[in-house]
Amino acid sequence: MKRIIYLFLLVIFFGCKSHNDRYFRADYIRTTIEKVADWQLQHPKHDPRDWTNGAFYAGLFSAWEITKSEKIYQFMLQTFDSVQWTPRERWYHADDMAIGQTYIDLYRIEKREKMIRPLQDTIDVFLQRDYPVANIRVIRWWWCDALFMAPPVWVKLGITTGNPLYLEKSDEFFKECYDLLFDKEEHLFARDLNFVIKNDGKDRIEANGKKVFWS
Repeated sequence: MKRIIYLFLLVIFFGCKSHNDRYFRADYIRTTIEKVADWQLQHPKHDPRDWTNGAFYAGLFSAWEITKSEKIYQFMLQTFDSVQWTPRERWYHADDMAIGQTYIDLYRIEKREKMIRPLQDTIDVFLQRDYPVANIRVIRWWWCDALFMAPPVWVKLGITTGNPLYLEKSDEFFKECYDLLFDKEEHLFARDLNFVIKNDGKDRIEANGKKVFWS
């Protein structure tokens, strides 16, 4: 009886192992990536330059790097052509620059000036104008999500154009955000200044008395 149970367990183990191994095969991974991307391309939401899409396109470009899907590549080119490779309206807001990550990635392949010129012009405006400070917006990248939206754009642009100013300013603005929002006890970023503990009687805390952090 014990031998039968042992053999039964071996069959289950190797059967499960064989079943799970397929999930790690390159062809299975590529197929799954293409399937997920295809669904998303058929269900667009928001303005193409919205921050949600800016984050999505960063992943979509990575998906193209893995799959070399012509459908994905042409979708990106056609979508960005439709908005003339411009960031969204707010020159001062990191969310509206997020799409620039993928503009630069494609520019590095296509080498067409129109792909990065509007973005570069907008960032140059950012450097030349006074930042509109108000309420909790006391620094340029004043909420922690901005550290995904903006720095990759500035760093990629600096490396691609050979202009070190973009790299220097990215470091400067990143440090501003770090100094304002990073909690050195918890090793996490507060979402924005509203969630930084100031001991002024207005601090936001969880029901259990802990600090509030996003994810």
